[in-house]
Amino acid sequence: MGLFYQVDAFSSQPFFGNPTAIILDKKDEYSTEIRESIAREMNLSITAFVSDSRKADFKIEYFTPKKEVPLSGHATIAALWLLADIGEIVSENSKASIKVETKEGIFKTEILWKDDVLNKVYMILKKPQFRDVEFNIQALADILGIRTDKIESDEKLPLVIADTGSPKLLILISSKEMTDALVPKYEEVERLCRRMKVSGIHLYTFDTYLDGSTSYTRQFEPIRGSPETVVSGLANGALGAYLVKRGFAQPGTLIFEQGESLERPSTIEVVIKGTEDEIKSVKIGGKAKVIFKFEPRNGLFNE
Repeated sequence: MGLFYQVDAFSSQPFFGNPTAIILDKKDEYSTEIRESIAREMNLSITAFVSDSRKADFKIEYFTPKKEVPLSGHATIAALWLLADIGEIVSENSKASIKVETKEGIFKTEILWKDDVLNKVYMILKKPQFRDVEFNIQALADILGIRTDKIESDEKLPLVIADTGSPKLLILISSKEMTDALVPKYEEVERLCRRMKVSGIHLYTFDTYLDGSTSYTRQFEPIRGSPETVVSGLANGALGAYLVKRGFAQPGTLIFEQGESLERPSTIEVVIKGTEDEIKSVKIGGKAKVIFKFEPRNGLFNE
């Protein structure tokens, strides 16, 4: 029976970042029904099950309290941080290159150590895809609970669906105060996501809390069982690629903030290689913190 952990992704401090349940199920013994029950019991945005893989170094499967999903960026970072922290992944010249099997495909990751101390984990995402979208701004403002003039999408940064592994609707908001203050209509958000075939709505503003950050963000994805995500790796990776493509950021390392609205401030690195005309690669990464370790009672899943 595997050990259970909670790991906070994209923070070096406990009780910040995105809390993620990681279940080490090396022999892949838990049925889908048991995994769904565990995810509901853990009641975090993602519960990730790590097992052996015949195609890669590890296999990770992701469950929300509502359903299984094919991929999660923050849970992948959390899982690999944990595996390195407990010695399942070892350093070779201060780094390790690990392949992860998921339902969305196989992803390359990098684990870095500094002075023999685990330092950062990175995940290389799919090459970004963008889909133009037209939507009535008044209707969108009503769903988000704000005035239309607080949505700043225009010809230079229009509404777009961006995808580096999970499609997100990106919406530019006027300020961090407005971004934090808005209270969306979650049922309407879910209907919108279904209609537009996206997994979430990702709001962003250039008005940041920290000097040097590219953007402050919030994400709503009730369609996946989480009204609001503390911090999203896939969404911020897609946003970073979009900003470079539109000329609002330079290729290199971008810093995105998220989680202030939930009192769990987090930062994520997005590393973009390429140019405005061609984004060659998108990589997300950062730190994590192992918070809890526990073991379920013997025989629990046989009752």
